[in-house]
Amino acid sequence: MRKIKYVLLIIASVFLLSSCGGNSKKGSSSALLPGITGAAFDVLVVGDERMWRDTVGRALFDLLNTDMPCFPQSEPMFNISFIRERDFSGILRPVRNIVFFELSDIYTQGKVTYFKDKWSSPQALVKLTAPDRESFLQLLQDKGEEIITYLVDAERKRTLSFFSKYCSPEMAQKVQSAVNVKMKVPNQMDRCRVEKDFIWMTDGNLNMTQNIVVYSYPYYDKSDFQLEKLLHKRDSVMKLYIAGPAEGSYMATEYRCEPTYKELIDENDRYLVEVRGMWRVEGDIMGGPFVSRSYLDAALSRIVTVEAYLYGPFKKKRNTMRQLETMIRTLELD
Repeated sequence: MRKIKYVLLIIASVFLLSSCGGNSKKGSSSALLPGITGAAFDVLVVGDERMWRDTVGRALFDLLNTDMPCFPQSEPMFNISFIRERDFSGILRPVRNIVFFELSDIYTQGKVTYFKDKWSSPQALVKLTAPDRESFLQLLQDKGEEIITYLVDAERKRTLSFFSKYCSPEMAQKVQSAVNVKMKVPNQMDRCRVEKDFIWMTDGNLNMTQNIVVYSYPYYDKSDFQLEKLLHKRDSVMKLYIAGPAEGSYMATEYRCEPTYKELIDENDRYLVEVRGMWRVEGDIMGGPFVSRSYLDAALSRIVTVEAYLYGPFKKKRNTMRQLETMIRTLELD
């Protein structure tokens, strides 16, 4: 009916891929739990097999299997496995992300419950309950984005916990000197170009090139945060400072893939706009995904944009892109 990674893959990953438990504080209950198992963005779904093969399961699968936005090749948000509730025990309980679903007349309405660190740490769990199919499908429609965000945020926290141990103080200092912001920069970002109010960092890996760009420019009014103006500024900055491999070539935005635009308030109550899209090289055939976050720095009357982008033709990009997204979210305005 559809392609599903079944539980044997999860069992294999328990032995092959495990995490060392996150940032649990000494003496906390989480510190006594084993580390999570499975690979990043693995999700184990637990429920009734008959319902999983029904419209209920199809809708849940389709939600978790949503494509990553603005990727050159289709990649799902998560790798999905399923197991019957009666078979969920022992070796499967420490899996990093678990979604339970249940339909029963004991429930009066659809409900999502989030909890964590039940069998391992740092573990993310979601329970979806509803009295019938109609209520369950409505629940997914109403809370689908929230569910995705919860699971993605759990992976971001794990990524930050890991990569915070392997950051480059030297490159972070260069970012602060160039753009007057603080940011955690992964160790592998060991090359850079610095200009006035601009820095481009890269790892130079030919198989999967990871890049982070930070730049700032004056803020005049709220219209500066319109999508058209943000992309116009992006194109002008990239053309000026990021050349392509062929003479006269340069980076630009790929407008054939419509960029997404989202206004946000971050955890520090800062206004920002997140843009996702694809980049290309004018005068060459290179391209890939990017995500940018543009912040209002009211104290200095400027906009600060931090962007992550990848180049890895024919390579899976989701996990690497998510890692870069996590790192650009560490940006702090001075």
